Amino acid sequence: MYGGDDIEWIRKFTNTAYSLARTLQLPLEMIYVGKSNPGKKVQEINNAVQTEKLSNVLPDLAISWFFWVRLESMWHSKSQQSKTVENDHIMHEVMRILTYDSGDPGWAVISQGTGKMAQGKGDTFLKCLNEHEQWKDAAKDKGLLPAMDDYIKELQTPHHCNRLILPGTSGGIPDKVSCAECGQTMEKFYMYRCCNE
Repeated sequence: MYGGDDIEWIRKFTNTAYSLARTLQLPLEMIYVGKSNPGKKVQEINNAVQTEKLSNVLPDLAISWFFWVRLESMWHSKSQQSKTVENDHIMHEVMRILTYDSGDPGWAVISQGTGKMAQGKGDTFLKCLNEHEQWKDAAKDKGLLPAMDDYIKELQTPHHCNRLILPGTSGGIPDKVSCAECGQTMEKFYMYRCCNE
């Protein structure tokens, strides 16, 4: 599963991922899930992904919107139960995806069933795929996804900036939200938007 709004990153990512999957002789299925505010740009990307046969896409923008609304609902539900990224695994993973959507022009999550996942921001994830020679020996010992995940964590800079944009006022906004990447308390800002692009 991957998302973002940079078609050039999407092309590089999908081509690199399929190439690595062929090299490793692994089956790979991908789906583009767009962004939380699907509009004209996401529709254009959906069309390009389908035309160029880069991967699967969600059938229409309404389905993409429902995907993101469901993630946001999970976040609000967990927040109301006083769950945090430190004490709830689901909250942690939902928060990471929402953070990716709020910032980077691309991101990816790869998993095999419900087990281990590897995920990261666009350029970091792409660098991991391109540098598979660096972590292929670790993959023999601990498995492909744990090795990828560890390598992505090594590539992350200690000084990073993640954003989380929560639309609407459907639920209470907590006073404290921790970063899903490093655990530090995120600064609280209000953001107003007038468009979907």
